[in-house]
Amino acid sequence: MVCFLSALQAPIQAFLRPAMWIPGLNKLHSHRERWQCPDATPDVCINELVMAVSKADVTDKINTYRIKAIDTERCTCQIYSFTRAEWLDVVEIEFMPGREQGTEAEALSFSSGILPTWVPLCFLFNCIFFFFPFYDNQLNKKRLEHIRDCMSVTCNVIAEKDD
Repeated sequence: MVCFLSALQAPIQAFLRPAMWIPGLNKLHSHRERWQCPDATPDVCINELVMAVSKADVTDKINTYRIKAIDTERCTCQIYSFTRAEWLDVVEIEFMPGREQGTEAEALSFSSGILPTWVPLCFLFNCIFFFFPFYDNQLNKKRLEHIRDCMSVTCNVIAEKDD
């Protein structure tokens, strides 16, 4: 359960994303993957992702998942993931037709700031302390893996890198 203050501040924190401001330093707390879903179209994949997020929310004992924005025409989705301490991590996935067949996707998961969203004015303090390094212990990589595993269509990683 996400507290009221976290729910209120999360959209501002996700929009500002101060933890991503410094290239190189953001590699400590973000992960990017390219997926291939050989047997599905982008519109099928986006629908499967919606169901996978619901399943991930039930099966993940550490994180709470909420779809923040979905664009079925462009096949994009933004997901908020709150840890138990209510740090906000953001997942952004875009599905597009594959080069040869099926669907490919760009998936990014990142920590949005050093302070959790239950802290009053966290987005302001996270902007002030944007240069403080912190490590996510590969939670963003594990989060993308968990979402991918919850999808009922075959979805393989074809490239990955820490952002």
